[in-house]
Amino acid sequence: MRPTSLPAEAVDRPWPVPTVGVEEEFLLVDPHSRRLAPKGPEVHAALSSAIPRAEPEMHAAQLELVTDVCHDLKQLRSQLVTGRRRFAQAAEENGCRLIAVGMPPVESPPLFTPKDRYAYIQETYGSLAHTSCVGGAHIHIGVDGLDDALQVCNLMRPWLPTLLALFANSPVHNGTDTGYASWRTMVWSRWPTAGPPPHLPDAATYRGTVDQLVRSSAGLDEGMLYWYVRPSVRWPTVELRVADVSLTVDEELLLTALCRGLVQTALHPAHRTPTEPPIRSEVLRASCWRAARYGMTGDLPDAATGNLVPAWQAVDALIAHIRPALLHSGDLPFVEQATGWLRTQGNGAQRLRAVYQRSGQNPADVVDYAIQATRGTRSLLN
Repeated sequence: MRPTSLPAEAVDRPWPVPTVGVEEEFLLVDPHSRRLAPKGPEVHAALSSAIPRAEPEMHAAQLELVTDVCHDLKQLRSQLVTGRRRFAQAAEENGCRLIAVGMPPVESPPLFTPKDRYAYIQETYGSLAHTSCVGGAHIHIGVDGLDDALQVCNLMRPWLPTLLALFANSPVHNGTDTGYASWRTMVWSRWPTAGPPPHLPDAATYRGTVDQLVRSSAGLDEGMLYWYVRPSVRWPTVELRVADVSLTVDEELLLTALCRGLVQTALHPAHRTPTEPPIRSEVLRASCWRAARYGMTGDLPDAATGNLVPAWQAVDALIAHIRPALLHSGDLPFVEQATGWLRTQGNGAQRLRAVYQRSGQNPADVVDYAIQATRGTRSLLN
């Protein structure tokens, strides 16, 4: 379905503001070699069960931060800042460092966390599992049931390339500039269930599709449904999985605000009856490739027309589309300030690539820059 604008008076109607939650996947690196450090189990053991909590990952050099359910960006920011600080300290105490990037900049061997499920994934998917030590951001937005979740997923599909481009943060991998803004997207898209979701009109179609994917071994279970937006398996939320993890907390908050605005807009009564056919899945996949390739330095498909437009024009269209929702939630001032900052400073991919080029193509400098940015507490919130 192509996006349509809400009426100007929409912001004045009763309009629930959904809750939010974030999962951030970090990488652990050795401070000397800058290669991945398989210290995830030790760092996880050193962290308390306090919110935000830590979760181990399949690769021993990964660690995930999981926030509690939050009602506004200030509450979420507090948890992300606290969590990153605690995680970074625990990493340092165990002889490694925490970085928020989509792919390891310095070449490193795969190192796995001992767990039956992870061992079975390695056995089933072979070398595919070896190349998937990545850092992504998973944004959870509260919804009321599967029907609402599918409504949201369907209406968010045209905006996935714009979100992917704006939050691309993995241009350097294994010591080289990949030429992509989000190399994580290209690596992760090798999984059989990864990528933009199909248009699914109802719960029966969704459940039938998932069942067929699991029976074909495309995924071990529903938890391995790696679509860029999907109904959450564990929580009453829609889960956005399209973006690389962000270098800074403010960028993660901006991603969350945009995702919540899209969810809120999709659930407005004005969108309950679609008027346009859905974007074709093969076209959407190609658009996501373009977003991963060029990020904010090229053109992106306009969500309404499909025509290529400058990347920032696509972002402006996204903000205009969800403006009533952003006004209603109170997030608009932050969104405008944060996007203004990114216009001048560049997104994660642009900043990491600039460090790589200034250093004479030294990936160690990219790691060092990421270490500092990950732990930073700069705030654009008043």
